[in-house]
Amino acid sequence: MINNTSNANIKYTAILPRDCLDELRILAEKKMIPSVNQGIRAAVVDYIEAHKLREYQRRICEAAADSAFIARTMETQKAFEAVDAEAAEQW
Repeated sequence: MINNTSNANIKYTAILPRDCLDELRILAEKKMIPSVNQGIRAAVVDYIEAHKLREYQRRICEAAADSAFIARTMETQKAFEAVDAEAAEQW
């Protein structure tokens, strides 16, 4: 999720299809979104997060196909089995 409080707002000009802008205006008039600007911001945030998720999924698939990565992961899991078992007893 993008943290809006830590970033300064920057004015940026973008070209949008008229139909999209008209739809955003209708949504704002119907109070379905706070404003056209907020609708655009939400769409950009969603777009960025969707791309990040796809990249994460791509990297996970690569890792799952990497036998060396899987071997290291299994070794690490085995190394912590005793510690995990102790912690489970405390919970």
